[in-house]
Amino acid sequence: MSGMLTYLADNAANLLLNATFALSVYMIARLLKAGPSASIVFAAIPFGAILLLQNPAVPNRLIALLG
Repeated sequence: MSGMLTYLADNAANLLLNATFALSVYMIARLLKAGPSASIVFAAIPFGAILLLQNPAVPNRLIALLG
């Protein structure tokens, strides 16, 4: 758990920017009359892609945190 808190503290600005982008994608999808679950999926895909592009070691760290 401390590893996750350290990661959040180190990358707070990037995560906030990504979350803002994901929220804007969600709101645009809702304005285009998409369902709530579809809007969440549309918002989660770019959030995950940006997260992986900015931090290529995330999958390894995530697996280490979960395992």
